[in-house]
Amino acid sequence: ALASPECLTPNGRFAVGDQCDAYIECQDDVPVHKLCPDGLLFHQRTKATGECTYAPYATCKERTRLQPANGTDECPRQFGFYLNGDSTKCGVYRNCAHGVASLTKCPEGLAFNEETYQCDWPDLVESCNAEAYLGFNCPEPEPVEGAAPSVDASPEGELRYYRHPQTCKKYFVCVNGHPRLYNCGRYLAFNAETKLCDFYNKVPECYALLKEKQKQKAERNLPTLGKALE
Repeated sequence: ALASPECLTPNGRFAVGDQCDAYIECQDDVPVHKLCPDGLLFHQRTKATGECTYAPYATCKERTRLQPANGTDECPRQFGFYLNGDSTKCGVYRNCAHGVASLTKCPEGLAFNEETYQCDWPDLVESCNAEAYLGFNCPEPEPVEGAAPSVDASPEGELRYYRHPQTCKKYFVCVNGHPRLYNCGRYLAFNAETKLCDFYNKVPECYALLKEKQKQKAERNLPTLGKALE
């Protein structure tokens, strides 16, 4: 029997035509046309191997046609990662499998990027309102002695640093006028003078707040301690 012209090797999986979620599976030179699950795309890994995977990991190039969407109330397609539809809550996204969505959170301060399926700085995600999401608007830079503020010529652009209004542990870096949230972690506070995370005792205003909190905590625990000793 003659080999099928659709099978480049007797056994394997091959991209087909202009449709990115379709492929041909060959077994002993017998081709079978198949579709990926709705929302997944066929990725040709080697000349004869490939698998259905998520959009950012597939190489479709000019194969842009897709099967009709078979979405649900929760999911535009059966599989995939999708925005939650609120530009002020862009750290949460929908993870769709078999048409059912589960909500997933990015690490604090990051936003879901639908193009890359990764959590990214909010100002780099077109659909995200970074200011509303982080609850912080970058102040206008103040002119120094009447001169225009100097601009950082680094690849990130102009960088300015501000302590988080509610906590000493966090701070904002304003990149070209948009905020990014950073966290110093436990036992450290943001030092506005050095623009670095520092020990609490090196940041007087934060050290005073820490001492006050410790005092209040100790006072709350005193009655319990008294009862335990009775």
